[in-house]
Amino acid sequence: MQHQPNVFAVFNTNIIEQPQYNKPPRLVYFVSDVMSGLNIEDTNDIDASLCRALQVCGSLQIPYNQHFKKVFRSDGENIIVDWKISSFACYLIVINCNPSNGLVAKAQLHFAINNF
Repeated sequence: MQHQPNVFAVFNTNIIEQPQYNKPPRLVYFVSDVMSGLNIEDTNDIDASLCRALQVCGSLQIPYNQHFKKVFRSDGENIIVDWKISSFACYLIVINCNPSNGLVAKAQLHFAINNF
């Protein structure tokens, strides 16, 4: 019988203290652009995904301000509230979106394939 890896072993390690997580992340995306790219326009859906992503940071004791920064942008006529986010925050937001949206499901699959 082959030995199966323990997929839950990672939960017993402190991932955040590993050296690759100690460098400051770059804030490279806007939440509005990510959601637009996924054809998500409902502000309730956007807020729910963002809230869950922030909750993940809180549960892991990751300072959210390292990965999320509230910003104000102009669309030419109005000032809108947006968030500048890191790649990690983008990942958290996408995996917390509703997978019944085909683009979201494809993005979630992309993250799963490229991370496992």
